[in-house]
Amino acid sequence: MAAGAAALCAALALAPAAADAQGRDGGMMHHKHERGAGFSRLDANGDGTVSAEEFEDPAGARFAAADADGDGELTAEEMAAQAETMRVARRDARIARMIERLDSDGNGTLSLAEVESRRDRGAMFDRLDTDGDGALSREEMRAGHAAMRDRHHDR
Repeated sequence: MAAGAAALCAALALAPAAADAQGRDGGMMHHKHERGAGFSRLDANGDGTVSAEEFEDPAGARFAAADADGDGELTAEEMAAQAETMRVARRDARIARMIERLDSDGNGTLSLAEVESRRDRGAMFDRLDTDGDGALSREEMRAGHAAMRDRHHDR
């Protein structure tokens, strides 16, 4: 059992390094479209702030946040619960940023007019039409969709 717990601790500690190597949600130095990824990695409990403990010992803070019963070991249920907590926190932060960016009247909600006023479909078409031929190929659409998915994943 001790060997299994040690392996689990090692996996938790190394997960951010693996993510860094794959270019996902790691490291503090990112391109502009990836800003905030290091913050979300440090925010172990998903509360939207980074405590001194989370900053000083990110792996320990992530482990402690996941260890719901405080027994020093993680069960599959605790790991799943922590993963869900972090997923919800990332989703909620993404939604809050979207509302902040698009809410032109400042009422905290989005109207259809606010959403549509920020979309320049012509500019979007131009970005997707990478060969400039005035038409979108299946490959250009796939590449655009993949780029959008990557941008949203990194937020």
